Amino acid sequence: MATKSASSVESAASTETSLGPDGNVIAMLSYFFAPIGGLLVYLLEEDNGFARYHAAQSIVFGLTVIVIYAVFWIGMLVLGMLMGSVPVIGFLLEMLVALFDILISLALWLAVFLVWLYLVVKAYQGEAASLPIISSLAQKHLL
Repeated sequence: MATKSASSVESAASTETSLGPDGNVIAMLSYFFAPIGGLLVYLLEEDNGFARYHAAQSIVFGLTVIVIYAVFWIGMLVLGMLMGSVPVIGFLLEMLVALFDILISLALWLAVFLVWLYLVVKAYQGEAASLPIISSLAQKHLL
């Protein structure tokens, strides 16, 4: 996770926004309830490029997390059903899949939380933090 050094975007962090507070506060708030918070900031903020940058990144980050969780949940559901249909030891295999699901879900949740916390802190500090794929998608399609 590299920190983008775009001085034009970062200089807007301490300037006021059309929503009222400084750009860094609005940028930080865009990550809360992502992607909805990001969408609200993206649609309502017209002047501050820093806040719009983080709002766009929040939208893509939130949607990416939703897709990852949905794909993982469907995969574990199908795997559990397949393992449960095995004769004699199906119940044990299904319990093993459930345990695996819990452990992977916790690890995934922790990873998402740490990335989200990193983005919130960087936004509040006035830095244009970027994530490898998410930032490029946000810049390409939303900015």
